[in-house]
Amino acid sequence: MRAVRCGGLVALLLGRVAFAGTALAAPSWDGTWTGGWEKGDGVQIVIAGDRVTGVYRDGDYPEILSSEVSPEGGMLVFWWVGGDALLRRIGDREAGISLRERGRPPRAFTVKRE
Repeated sequence: MRAVRCGGLVALLLGRVAFAGTALAAPSWDGTWTGGWEKGDGVQIVIAGDRVTGVYRDGDYPEILSSEVSPEGGMLVFWWVGGDALLRRIGDREAGISLRERGRPPRAFTVKRE
């Protein structure tokens, strides 16, 4: 009888942990994020899952070197030939972006998921 109670308790705890893990999971970055056009500094970022697959800058799609999501999922950093950016999630469909590019001053603005 004791083994049954212990097994039931373990199952209950595992179920709660699994539920808590899904409830706290950060929303996916998946999609196309755009912004900055109103100030002449537009960017389009294409993300598949949690990996940046393209970034549109100055009429071109430079080669993406790498991208990485923070452990809690609230930030995404990526590098392309000539620059890098950090996205910080503000909401499900909005993020702040900080850009650094060779030969230009650092800039920051908001991007939104289309």
